[in-house]
Amino acid sequence: MRLGFHMPLSGGIKKQLQRAHDLGMETVQIFSGNPTAWKPGKIDEKTKTKFLEEQERLDIKPLVFHTPYLINLASGKEEIREKSIKLLEAALNKASIYEAPYVVTHVGSHVDIEKEQGIENICECLERSFSKWPDGVMLLLENTAGAGKTLGGSFSDLKCILTNVSDRKRLGCCFDTAHAWGAGYNISDKQGVKNTLDEIDKEIGLNSIKVCHANDTSVTIGSNKDRHQHIGEGYIGIKGFSELLTNEKFNPEAVIMETPKIGSEHDKKNLDNLKEALGK
Repeated sequence: MRLGFHMPLSGGIKKQLQRAHDLGMETVQIFSGNPTAWKPGKIDEKTKTKFLEEQERLDIKPLVFHTPYLINLASGKEEIREKSIKLLEAALNKASIYEAPYVVTHVGSHVDIEKEQGIENICECLERSFSKWPDGVMLLLENTAGAGKTLGGSFSDLKCILTNVSDRKRLGCCFDTAHAWGAGYNISDKQGVKNTLDEIDKEIGLNSIKVCHANDTSVTIGSNKDRHQHIGEGYIGIKGFSELLTNEKFNPEAVIMETPKIGSEHDKKNLDNLKEALGK
């Protein structure tokens, strides 16, 4: 279990990787491209080479990619699904080039269609796309706070996807603590963590969780809202993170913080609080 954060790219990759290392980060997540654009962007060979050299030198791994927010495989609109597939494939191919083993994505929302149709759309899109995925990269479906028509608020949603595709081994999950809280999962104490992990294990298997997004939250439980807060300053608290991260059944490879004001002095404090929760 390696600790890190969603790394800003302003100022250059070399500078930001060095900063991450100096802060004590062991892993980082970056966007695969502009998070609010349909164009995947070009891969600069010089930048890629520099990144891989620095990553190796500083021993920051694994690298995790996060897809743009626009992807919606559940959409009732064919045009949106087609664009989503292309953007997803671009993210997976870029991850392969950057030797990143994981790509995190939100599965989307079923606006104007029934939930069952939305899940069916996701599975169909994945089936059509599998053959174009590079080897060595796993797509991680992220749980959500369950707002509106958004899918992934329950682990049964994710189960419906994972169990209805032919190439299950290409898929895993990313567990977001703030999203889970917003969706109604109490992870602030020992019993709540146990109940949550038991449900995850029952629905999708705890071994599916390859990455954890460790975020505290400022909203009440079950509000279906997604509001990230600094570690220890929200409803989950240090105790909740301690119960989760020290539970022997919970063992993601990377624990990534997406806390407010990434790139500021808050990063070190958040990492220190996460280490405190782990007893480091």
